[in-house]
Amino acid sequence: RRVDEKLTNHSQVFALENFLIESNFISFQQAFGVEGETVSSKKSPLSLAWNCVTISLEDEWKNMEISMKIRPVIGITGNERPFPDDPDANMSYAATGFVEAVKEAGGIPLILPIGDAALAKDYISMIDKLIITGGQNVLPKFYGEEITIDSDDYLLKRDLFELALIEEARAAKKAIFTVCRGTQLYNVALGGTLYQDIEHHWQDNPGQYTSQELVTKDQTVLQEIYGKTSRINSFHHQSIKDLADGLEVIARDPKDDIIEAVQSTDESRFLGVQWHPELRFDKSPADRKLFEYVVNDL
Repeated sequence: RRVDEKLTNHSQVFALENFLIESNFISFQQAFGVEGETVSSKKSPLSLAWNCVTISLEDEWKNMEISMKIRPVIGITGNERPFPDDPDANMSYAATGFVEAVKEAGGIPLILPIGDAALAKDYISMIDKLIITGGQNVLPKFYGEEITIDSDDYLLKRDLFELALIEEARAAKKAIFTVCRGTQLYNVALGGTLYQDIEHHWQDNPGQYTSQELVTKDQTVLQEIYGKTSRINSFHHQSIKDLADGLEVIARDPKDDIIEAVQSTDESRFLGVQWHPELRFDKSPADRKLFEYVVNDL
C-alpha cells in the first residue's frame, strides 16, 4: 500500500514487485534503468518507495537478530526415580519450577535426561548454560570415602553423567548454576569433600515456606539479590565440608556456619546454592531475580 501511494506509474509498481520477489538486489538498476546514485540523490517517487522497502527489510532483520539473542537455551539436568504406583517402571523428570523460572526469565528450558556419560559433550553443544538440580546423595567414593550413613538414596549413573556434564561445560566455558545436590557434586568434581550427614537443614513445611536464615558475603551478586540477610527454604542433610580449589564461600547459615552458596574464583562462570529457589520463584522476588541473573548474566 505504501508503495502504491508513492508510485503513479503502474509499470513501475509491477517492476518493483518482480524485483523484490526475484532479484538479489544487484539488478535494481537494470529493473528501472537508472543508476543507484541517481535514485538516492533525487527525491523521486521511486526513491521514496525504495526507502520504505529497505527500511522495512532492515527493521525485520533487526527484530530477528534481537529475538535470537534474548532466548538462551538453558539445559536442566533431569532425575530418575521409580513410579510411586509401579516400582518396576522409572520416570525421568525435572521439577516444574526450574522450567517455569527459566521461561519467565527469558530462556528456553531443555531437560537433559540421565544418560551415558559419553553423550555429555553432545548435550553441552546444544545449550548455552547448564543447571544441575537436586536429588540423590553423591556417592562418597567420588571424594575418597566410604558410605557412613544408613541410606540407599544413591544413583551411580546420575553421578557419572553429571560429572561428565560439568567437565564438558567447563571445557566449553559455559556457565553452570547448581542447586542443592548439584552444588555438592560440583564441589566434589573439583576435588572437594562433603559432610555425609548434618542436622537441622531439612524442614517439615513445604518448599514454599522458609525455615532458616542466610547471611551473604559483601560485594557479591548474592548480596545484591538477597541483601545482607535473608530467609530461605532448606532440604538437605549433606553439605560441603572441604571446599575445592577455585571456589569461594559467599553465603552461610549463621546458626551453624554451614556453607549455603559458593562461586568460582577463576575464569569459569559458576554459581551454586544449597537451597531450592525453584520452589519459591513465584512467591519470592529474590529467588525470581536469582533465575533472571542465571539466565541473562551468569
